[in-house]
Amino acid sequence: MALYLTSIMNAQDVLLKLGVPLVIMFLSGWIIIRTWVSRSGIDSSGFSPAASSALFAPVLLVMYFLLLQSVMQEGIAAHAELVILYGAIFAPTFLLLLPFAIISLVRVRRRRAPLGNGLLCSAFAAWPIFQVVWMCLLFGEWE
Repeated sequence: MALYLTSIMNAQDVLLKLGVPLVIMFLSGWIIIRTWVSRSGIDSSGFSPAASSALFAPVLLVMYFLLLQSVMQEGIAAHAELVILYGAIFAPTFLLLLPFAIISLVRVRRRRAPLGNGLLCSAFAAWPIFQVVWMCLLFGEWE
């Protein structure tokens, strides 16, 4: 099953195996963050649960596929190799989106002014550009 979920055959597979999990992760993150922010004692004025959820969704998607592929691996060395590979390939995802998402949640928790939606949206917009440029540099497309 994990081999099927991590392989892509055609355009419909891309929608099914990448689009559906990404939408599910975004919606579940949005519900969880919105529920957390609506608790008493948290000032959520100006905070967008949707923007924070959009920052966490790609990170969770990468972790989802890492877990799926780790089911097929045997031995600690194979698991470590897979973690290093995913860490190297998706470094912009972890280094750009994850810190912005965590900082936005921490600022709301500490009752500071939340990060501006423009800043969060610009980080989310810059992420695919950095990811594509990084993968092209990593795989030697631009030499």
